[in-house]
Amino acid sequence: MLRELIQVSDAARQDPGARDWEPEIRRHAADPAAYLAVQSVREYATLGLRQNGNTQFDVKVTDVQLASPAGPSVKLTGCYDSGSTQVVDADTGAAVPPGTPDRYVWDVTVVQYQSEAGSPWLVTTLDPRTDQPC
Repeated sequence: MLRELIQVSDAARQDPGARDWEPEIRRHAADPAAYLAVQSVREYATLGLRQNGNTQFDVKVTDVQLASPAGPSVKLTGCYDSGSTQVVDADTGAAVPPGTPDRYVWDVTVVQYQSEAGSPWLVTTLDPRTDQPC
């Protein structure tokens, strides 16, 4: 679920104007994470940006709540590493300075949507801790 979301998000930011990426993002994420991912891609398209490279990350399970009122959930914490990516101006190829550190702690929540067909596990939060390097 998380890996697939990151792969789709990377593909979308690499070619943000190619199509409407929202349906594909929403196969792997629910709000608020889906909304934020879709908005990010739309901003890239509007600003004429694209991403080179793919995001790297490493996470571990930190909590499992199978009886949560919102549905079974899993919390992950790890390291988000954007050092293998570069944001560039789509027209000129000029690099755009990053707005966050290359590596920082990342908290993620994944919830199982039992009321949906197939009971998918969807990423619901992607919480960057940019003040905490990893």
